[in-house]
Amino acid sequence: MACMVPLLFASFARAQDEAAAIQAPAAAPAALQSPSQSQSQPAAPRFSLVLWTPLERASDEARLAAVRAAGFDAINLGPTGDPAPLRKQGLGFYLDQPIGKGFLELRDAEWKPIAEAYEATRDASQLARPACLRDEELLAQLGARAATNVSRLAGDGLRFVALADEASSTRHNNPLDVCRCSRCLDAFRAFAKARYATIEAINDAWGTQFAGFDAVEPLTTDQVRRRELGGVLLPGNLTPFSDWLTFVDEGFAAAVQRLRTQAADAAKGAPVGLTGVQAPLAFGGHDYFRLLKGSTLVEAYDLGGAVDLARSAAKNAKRWSTLQLPTESDASTADLLVARLVEAAMRGDSGTVAWNDDRVLAADGSLTPVGSAMRLAVQSARPVLDACAGAAVKAHSVWICESQASVRAWWMIDSEQDGLTWVRRLSSHEITHSTSAAARRGWIKLLSDLGVTPQFVSEDELPTRLLQERPALLVLPATIALSDRACRSIAAFVQQGGALLADHTPALYDERLRLRASGGLDDVFGIQQRSFRIADLSVREGRMKSGEFGAVDRSLVAKVAERSGSAVVFIEQRHKKGRAVCLNLPVCVYAGVRLDPASFVIAQDLRKRVRQAFQAVSFGPSVEVRGEGLPTCIQRTWLDLVDGRRVLGVRVDALDAPSVLRQIATGGPKRVRLLFPQPVRVLSMSGQEIGAGAEVEASLDAWSGLFVEVKR
Repeated sequence: MACMVPLLFASFARAQDEAAAIQAPAAAPAALQSPSQSQSQPAAPRFSLVLWTPLERASDEARLAAVRAAGFDAINLGPTGDPAPLRKQGLGFYLDQPIGKGFLELRDAEWKPIAEAYEATRDASQLARPACLRDEELLAQLGARAATNVSRLAGDGLRFVALADEASSTRHNNPLDVCRCSRCLDAFRAFAKARYATIEAINDAWGTQFAGFDAVEPLTTDQVRRRELGGVLLPGNLTPFSDWLTFVDEGFAAAVQRLRTQAADAAKGAPVGLTGVQAPLAFGGHDYFRLLKGSTLVEAYDLGGAVDLARSAAKNAKRWSTLQLPTESDASTADLLVARLVEAAMRGDSGTVAWNDDRVLAADGSLTPVGSAMRLAVQSARPVLDACAGAAVKAHSVWICESQASVRAWWMIDSEQDGLTWVRRLSSHEITHSTSAAARRGWIKLLSDLGVTPQFVSEDELPTRLLQERPALLVLPATIALSDRACRSIAAFVQQGGALLADHTPALYDERLRLRASGGLDDVFGIQQRSFRIADLSVREGRMKSGEFGAVDRSLVAKVAERSGSAVVFIEQRHKKGRAVCLNLPVCVYAGVRLDPASFVIAQDLRKRVRQAFQAVSFGPSVEVRGEGLPTCIQRTWLDLVDGRRVLGVRVDALDAPSVLRQIATGGPKRVRLLFPQPVRVLSMSGQEIGAGAEVEASLDAWSGLFVEVKR
């Protein structure tokens, strides 16, 4: 592999297809602040570094002093904890789980008996959640508890309130049809009646024969799988499965919202939300645009594109991140930690929670080798961390449609071969074997490598948003399910001059997962024929079934198409000034191949095709980064700092492959040219002049990136 690594470092002179020829984010750079404007803005907050510490050590003053000396400014505190020892040491804290555990996040001792009993018996009566999310009496008790505990600890030093950590309607988003208690069954019947109005309508939608709504029972996932999987065609009617999961998602989000509101009322302005937020999967309740609505805090795990999705779904929330510390240290540990911290700065995070204190401090309070590396990393990254803390990331006019219905449909298709073992398809497995999660992350990385910071728009809000504003490009990532309303709005958008880009299988299902007779957007893309045979769909679990890159749907026939062998790999349809492009290629593999020299041609081909879509709609550059020996994985992000400055952050996005990042860093910082569409002034973060004009030279370090203030 080492002999092929130089392919990653193709210069921009040789391969301009790897340059960022991307339109500037909204209001950039015309809205850049002048010095006088900046002086009127509040000072940027200090980036907070929290060291997760076992609760029994939260009153150990010697240990707390060591935490402070290690460079951290806060720890976690339980609902019965005493903040006095922390304040004495000058440490802040976040309040962890003011309602206690066992409600929003079930523990293994509570979850395993249910899962094991159902797996053994397949008896739906076993599927009662130990703490029902619709138990009004329990919700009232927990809400009062949250208010009491938050009120007691609100004030000096409180960084945020973590209502729950790794919350889920199941357990870690593991698949199971909870909750089927009598309370939930009654609530589901009311939900079904409100959705369908008549028993005839629900029977027609579900393919059932209930005599009345009082007899309606939600179909189990086992029942739906037995009926729908195993045939020649894609499953035709997953509506009962989708309706049940919608009901669960709504109940989970409502419980979180109710408890969050009560905690926020007592928090005296401190952010309140969820930590350890899981990536959206079919089960677990993580429909982000529903779950995170109204959140003022979000800490999402960096899996399946969840961090970027959360930024769009919880626009007003303070963003935090988790920093997983290594267990051992070597010569590059400090540099890698710098790169991790720089990544947080590029996202405008308010702080990070480092896991955990045993990796930083020895039993006697002295620094471990990892702790020493962490302290060096913090000292190095501190100026940019503080400057960018709480910054607003300026997204480009590129929208990615987020469809929870598609997440559910892909789960069913991905798990087709699992049989009865689908209940063991745990979230730890699913996140690396999910087509929807891989597609979301693949598109984020692909667009980022082309210099684009996209924003996510939910399927539900898409029709209204398209009436109010027109993005430069609308992206459908493995969006296999879309409502008729969304399809109509997308078609109108294209007819009126909009640009649409999909990877594959657009809108084969409606939003309730009924398979259409033809794709809901086939006319828009110019697709004339498809088979719907499940064997013709070559993507499963976020990868190609054959292991070879190629067409996803091998049955497509289209008016204007490019072929590879007998399969269509690129479709384009023009509509006056608008155009629609379907790649019919697996962008879901991109995140896994972009740093693999052996897969350079695949990554290059995907970038080239997407860049052509940009060029076709005159989507011009905001900034290009050029230089000899630069890799293709250069992330560029515009940030509006709290103090009013507009900052451009540039970094080598290669943390997924540390060995590649180390090789890129060999030889030290590289001279680069920043190319802007119009003359600007570029200053260092300390205010020193770097250059002026449409082209400015600067120095890019592979570990610490490049952050510059840009003024018009």
